Amino acid sequence: MITEEKAYDILALDHSATPEEIAIRYQALKDQYKKIKDETEDLKTRLAYQLKQIELDDVFIYLRKCQKI
Repeated sequence: MITEEKAYDILALDHSATPEEIAIRYQALKDQYKKIKDETEDLKTRLAYQLKQIELDDVFIYLRKCQKI
C-alpha cells in the first residue's frame, strides 16, 4: 500500500515539493524506466522495470487522490 512517505521516497522528493516538481519527476522516472525496459533483452530486468512503472503510476494516483498534484 502506498503511503505519503513512501510516495515521496519513490519519487526521491521531499514533502515540500511543488505539484509541478512532482509531475516533472514522475514523468522523468517513467520515461527513464520505459527506456531501460525497452532497451534490455533480459526478461527479469524488463519485468522489474515494468513493476517500477506500475509503482510510479500508483504513486501518481495516490498523490492526485490526496490532492498533492
